[in-house]
Amino acid sequence: MIVRAADPKEYDDIYDLADAAFKSYPERMMIEVTVSDDPHFRPGDLRVVSVDGNVVSMMMLLRRPLRIGTAVVNGAIIAPVATHPDHQGKKYCSAVMRDAVRYMKTQRFDITILWGNTWLYPHYGYSPSMVKTELVIKPTQKKANVKKPFQIRPFMAADVESISRIYNHNTATRTCAEVRSPAMWEWRSSGSEVKLEVVTDAKGKVIGYWSLGTDWGRPCAHEVGVINNEACSVVFNHLLETAKTKGVTEFYCITHPTHSFTRFAFLQGSELRIRSGGGAGMARVLNPALLLTAMKKEFERRLHHSELHDFEGSLTIVSEEIVVLNIDQGSVSIDIEAVRGVFQLDIPLPLFNPLITGYLGINELVKKPHVMVTGGNRALRLIDILFPTGLPSGGFLPLVWE
Repeated sequence: MIVRAADPKEYDDIYDLADAAFKSYPERMMIEVTVSDDPHFRPGDLRVVSVDGNVVSMMMLLRRPLRIGTAVVNGAIIAPVATHPDHQGKKYCSAVMRDAVRYMKTQRFDITILWGNTWLYPHYGYSPSMVKTELVIKPTQKKANVKKPFQIRPFMAADVESISRIYNHNTATRTCAEVRSPAMWEWRSSGSEVKLEVVTDAKGKVIGYWSLGTDWGRPCAHEVGVINNEACSVVFNHLLETAKTKGVTEFYCITHPTHSFTRFAFLQGSELRIRSGGGAGMARVLNPALLLTAMKKEFERRLHHSELHDFEGSLTIVSEEIVVLNIDQGSVSIDIEAVRGVFQLDIPLPLFNPLITGYLGINELVKKPHVMVTGGNRALRLIDILFPTGLPSGGFLPLVWE
């Protein structure tokens, strides 16, 4: 067994392996699009296990900037991971995933996320750290009032800058959301039936968009983007009509609670559902010092909006690495000297992951075994401010739309 980066000459074999493992086209397409179109792809990002010269297992990482609050960090999204059916149960997947974690660390990634089996990925340091949220529109709901003229048309290449801007605006503070560039490869879907359309106002300006497809066989809107309430009205009415046309009792929109369209649809009588997803949305911190350094301005923002805006002191975090947050009147600096502080958090990696994303807060985590906070209630409050709870959700980039 040899675990290594894939040779470009093996790409066709990897496509066939994906077909055999998933028995569906999107996973193969994800790999093809990434290796051919993604300018950030590096050959080492596609890793394999070979036995007797044959590729039997593979994984791929997608290089994407990810948000932690308003901070943008160096992220990797894992998709897909596959072992050929004839070679499953032989620990080849474990070998390629452990190799991938080592590779991502040497590539200086801050954090990695994925959606996968909770019995598998915790072996490699991942833990539940993201939620799954759905907006549910029912065909019995009333249409929204649309006051201004508009047009609905298919997405064109000339729209890519507009919808990228709308997407990044709609996800500006959503933890685990990827940042997208205005490039066509960013918006290419693996699903052959995915329908991407835009809404324009009377002047021809793009004010919204939606992507229609399926999610595990259910008709859905993979993504919605809006710039104002008029766009919300048009998008809502179109999705309502889609629900009626599909003959479904519930039509699902994969949108976040903080999304402006979610709020609009909620006030129109739609339901918002927040689920753990069985813990399938996972994250793993790779380089704690690099990650916390990238979050410096976000830490300062969080402190500024709290009663500890003028705090002076430090917080030592002991996990896979020891990192010290030095705080001086709201200004934060990062140190890696192993100094035991007055305020200290000792936390194992599987629990540090959800603290970083906000999936779990310190007041929940401190009750877990092996989590220890030194410094009493004031230390707890400081950690709670620096790492607030939220509804982290990401990894739903166009490449994975069905």
